[in-house]
Amino acid sequence: MQQAPRIPYPKSSVSTSPYVVSDIAPLRRVIVNAPSPTDYHLEVATGNFLDYNPPPVEAASQHKQFERLLRASGAEVLSIEQLLDDAIEEARASGQFTTWLRATMPRLAPLANSITGATLLTRTRQVQFQTDAEGVYRHIVDHRLGFTFTRDVAVMTPRGLVLGNFASPSRRGEASLMRFATEFAPSLRDYPVVFDGMEEGLCLVGGDLQVVDERTLMVGVGHCTDPRVAPLLARRLQMDVITVQMRKGDAVRWKPSYDLLMQLFLHLDTCFTRVDDKLAVALPYFLEAEYADNDPLTRFLKGLVLEPTVDAEQARAAISSLADIGWVRRFRAGSGEEDTTIGRLKLVDLVRPWGWQVAFVGGPTDGFDMEHFFRIVLAEHQKQASNLVATSPGHVLAYEGAPRTKTALEACGAKVQTFNGRDLWPWCGGPHCLTLPLERG
Repeated sequence: MQQAPRIPYPKSSVSTSPYVVSDIAPLRRVIVNAPSPTDYHLEVATGNFLDYNPPPVEAASQHKQFERLLRASGAEVLSIEQLLDDAIEEARASGQFTTWLRATMPRLAPLANSITGATLLTRTRQVQFQTDAEGVYRHIVDHRLGFTFTRDVAVMTPRGLVLGNFASPSRRGEASLMRFATEFAPSLRDYPVVFDGMEEGLCLVGGDLQVVDERTLMVGVGHCTDPRVAPLLARRLQMDVITVQMRKGDAVRWKPSYDLLMQLFLHLDTCFTRVDDKLAVALPYFLEAEYADNDPLTRFLKGLVLEPTVDAEQARAAISSLADIGWVRRFRAGSGEEDTTIGRLKLVDLVRPWGWQVAFVGGPTDGFDMEHFFRIVLAEHQKQASNLVATSPGHVLAYEGAPRTKTALEACGAKVQTFNGRDLWPWCGGPHCLTLPLERG
């Protein structure tokens, strides 16, 4: 069988830009949004009208520890709430705040003179459990809990900011707030917006984007980021865009419920992140072509199809979806045209010829050990074991609770610093998602 041509490993060049030249370059400036005990937990945009949870007191404390580790690494840490406060002040001074508020969140317009960043983040009593003259609840604004994962709303590239856009109605407000901050906050004034998902009308979530170097961008597509984004980014950013299929499809559409496979492969950083110049961590099996339609989870599902109480149609759909995950395509910088010469590769197959090592979630795999997959791999994957953030090449921050993955990374020379994220990881995001780097390098 003829071997598919390899994509040459992209060579870095010296940069004079202040932005992000790779996802592992030394972290200099980063945006975070710590959950607060005063956060509001109600949202109705997706119909979850009784989906209310207690205030995230422990999650807030754990995030503060994460912030301390970021600062100890030498990074300047900016908070979304402060950026929104600064943006509000600037917008008021220019006479544009009330106009923006009425256009974006009209139910907040009567509060225009007293609104703060905390208000926009639903952390004040002004917008929580309000009632009308008859004592009936009056909903003003949905929660902003997803904003804890600041990576989702924007990604900095070598050329400037790429702003996100969500399929989920409950998260669209976060994208609007980020656009507002980039327009008015003085601390963000020097960062150009080079691509806006809302303006383009296409879904794009930052957890799907990873900067390899100044010429190459990886983009997970299919679940939360629309495949049609890729050629647009290649043209706009003048970068080669390598897409990684997270789910097969021509477009992203909102679904009222999330299935198990969506949680397993939600974003690219859910199952793959770079750790060092030639080291990455990945969920095993699904990003390698040799295991397509032959991984432990697929074999497990093929057995379940035979059980009389199992929905065979749903199980077969899951099997088909698993085989689709991980395949790559490349779109050329400038033209956005697809490079059809690379052959049929999955992501791990792509980076290994570049000289990258790949450490796996749960440690080294041994063929098709189904028990290891379910007891070790999935258990550590649930704790976002591959969703790590590099503070410099080979130095990463990770949640506690994935010891086999940590050992595998350390065996490859990485330094892994962990912190307690027990009340953060159930939200389906890890340290990579918790950070929006503005400057690296």
